[in-house]
Amino acid sequence: QIFRLLADPFAPASACALVGCCRYTRSAFRSRATGVDRTEVERLRLWWGRATAFCGSHRTTASHMRLATTVGLSESFAVAEAPTLALLLERGSFRRLCWLQLYGSLLSEASLRPIVETLAAGASPSLKSLDLAGNHLGDASCAMLAARLSESPARVLPALEVLGLGSTRISSRGVEALARALARGAMPRLVGLGLRSNDIDDEGVIALAESGMLGLAALRELFLCGNDRITCAGIDALAARLLGGSFPSLRWLDVPPLKSSAFHAACAARCVCVLDTLGPAHAPENPTAGSQQPATNE
Repeated sequence: QIFRLLADPFAPASACALVGCCRYTRSAFRSRATGVDRTEVERLRLWWGRATAFCGSHRTTASHMRLATTVGLSESFAVAEAPTLALLLERGSFRRLCWLQLYGSLLSEASLRPIVETLAAGASPSLKSLDLAGNHLGDASCAMLAARLSESPARVLPALEVLGLGSTRISSRGVEALARALARGAMPRLVGLGLRSNDIDDEGVIALAESGMLGLAALRELFLCGNDRITCAGIDALAARLLGGSFPSLRWLDVPPLKSSAFHAACAARCVCVLDTLGPAHAPENPTAGSQQPATNE
């Protein structure tokens, strides 16, 4: 455990010094435990190679990573690099990271899971914007993240303001798990939540609306368009919660184009702009990321 704490792939000197301090440590770290395919030294060498390759493919350096506040890897990110990014996040290589975009990387649930697990374990506590849209997050990973949020709301993504989960193949089951965590005070600074083009139905909408009665006090933007299983019943239930005080800071709402006079009346009473009625000219350029998205990547 001490070796692994020291085993920074960008600064392996301390771990190497521990290995070489005496013949007992050399023997221990160079031997393989039962059922393990690599020694600790071999594992460090492997991660050093992967971290170096990651820097080369993205034209960056370890020192630049430590200073970077924004990272956008949507177009150049390879599936095989997901475990490396998870390790770098865990090791604190991105010490000042505030904005992480993996939009459209088409990662499978298995590929994305190491990154989600690392964030759920408390990595990158200063992260303000996380965009996972266009990847296959799935209900299982969403539920795992929600469970960690419920267990440690002050430790897991405490500064997050924008969460993009559009087109991530989550259903109401995943949304309900996330809603329970939000109702318990998780992500108290969240101002933008993007859930477009998933498999959410009325039960998911109701769960979100209920969570807005207890948490999500800062939420200003909620995006649900493209979830074709949402019906007028779900929209009317959302309208009732809005009139009851759910999402007290809400200003922008994007829903499937359904005819519901009760919903539009509730939005008018709350001064909430419905994007479907305003048209694209009145919508933010990137509603999923909200107004917090930086213009350029570092």
